[in-house]
Amino acid sequence: MTPAIAEHIQLARQHWSDSELMVVTNGFLLHRLLDLPVVLRETCCRLEASQHATHGHYVKQVRSVKELGWRWRQDFRGVQIRIRQSHEGWMRHYNVVDGKPLPSYSEPDAAYQVCMQRTCTQLVNGCLAKCPALAYWSQLETKARLESIPEWQLFRDYQTCPPTATDDEVRAFIDTKSIPQCGLCPSKRTAFVHPSPLQRSVLQ
Repeated sequence: MTPAIAEHIQLARQHWSDSELMVVTNGFLLHRLLDLPVVLRETCCRLEASQHATHGHYVKQVRSVKELGWRWRQDFRGVQIRIRQSHEGWMRHYNVVDGKPLPSYSEPDAAYQVCMQRTCTQLVNGCLAKCPALAYWSQLETKARLESIPEWQLFRDYQTCPPTATDDEVRAFIDTKSIPQCGLCPSKRTAFVHPSPLQRSVLQ
């Protein structure tokens, strides 16, 4: 989490005075942000700490986040804080063959309907990306050495919404539901157990 998160929240509230604001984080660095609970309360911004797994050592760190949240709720009346049980709903987003992720082949509309990321628009390098899978695709491609796999070409072709976009173009971007790239994601949910976020792991 950026050390400037409090300023970001205040800026968001300044420009979107009637919007519901929410910050989602793993919570591990909240103890460094001493002014954050005051800003959360003043801006009516909800904080959700996302628990990604249930591994022993990881859960110990999550427990410290919960305890900090309880203290903030006691000390700063009105602050909204909750733990999001993200680990209960993980789904598999790609197949792994010989250690390499490969896409599913679905009807875009059907894949969009079951997608957990469909409300997770990302701001990356000053541009808006429809979902985390597309926003960080280039990082995964480089890390997993997927440049030679043609099945992912639709992801490579994806164009983000740039800061030069007009208001109408931004509205069209936000209002659009499924796009062709959705067809590389599954249309049925398959449960997935997330490895411990505290350890490096191979693709599963």
